[in-house]
Amino acid sequence: MTATSPEHGEPRWHADPEGGGGLRWWDGTQWTTAVMGPAELGPPVQQPLPADTTVYTWSIWLMVFLPLVTVAGLLVLPLPSFGSYTDLQSAQELQRSFDLNGLVRNALSFVVWGTSVALAFHDRRTLLRAGYVRPFHWAWAFLYSGVYIIGRSIIVQRRIGRGLAPIWAWVGISVLGLIVSVGILVPMFADLLAVIPR
Repeated sequence: MTATSPEHGEPRWHADPEGGGGLRWWDGTQWTTAVMGPAELGPPVQQPLPADTTVYTWSIWLMVFLPLVTVAGLLVLPLPSFGSYTDLQSAQELQRSFDLNGLVRNALSFVVWGTSVALAFHDRRTLLRAGYVRPFHWAWAFLYSGVYIIGRSIIVQRRIGRGLAPIWAWVGISVLGLIVSVGILVPMFADLLAVIPR
């Protein structure tokens, strides 16, 4: 049972080469004695993973730190200021005017979102190759990158006993982004309130 073939390169359950209609576990180098008969087939079962199994990938860390690009965009591309306007009408004209910085910020946010989805896809593929059975699905990143980071980290931690560091790093970066955003938005709204007649 040590026959190898290129199509069985990554550890996972495959159709039993000895027949019988069940599944046999391929550990990446050889067939093991772990089998599931037809009656046992259900949700895939995670085989014990070696202690040196990949837990963190470059793609999950890049995904965690990617929101810093959006924060940098807020700092480099300022929001419109109402402070130089003395009345509400001219402030409203500013709102209606073309805002190149706003367009660039929106495009940057879209690029960060799309990159997060691609990184989640790469991260999940890496986990599958490392032997994780049914890791968190990458498509959750379409909803929000934080959903994937949290779900992925919890599943990895349950399978191998560690792997929550991306959650804590993501929470820290999210708090930093919130502080920066509030620091930028509060003066802008204060300027706007100053030109609204009372």
